[in-house]
Amino acid sequence: MKDTHTPHRPIRVEADLWEEFGRLVGPRNRSAIIRDFIRWYIRERGAKLPERPTEPQPASNS
Repeated sequence: MKDTHTPHRPIRVEADLWEEFGRLVGPRNRSAIIRDFIRWYIRERGAKLPERPTEPQPASNS
């Protein structure tokens, strides 16, 4: 049986940056967008830069 589990790769990201990213893309989509960015960055054939939200809402710094 083929192992389809992808190992975790920890990255360091400031908490406020990670939260704002999650707010814009949804917490379950962060990994997919990071993988898409990496594919684009290394110039994998057919890879496209992930699209940004049309109008990001500013984070409230209250």
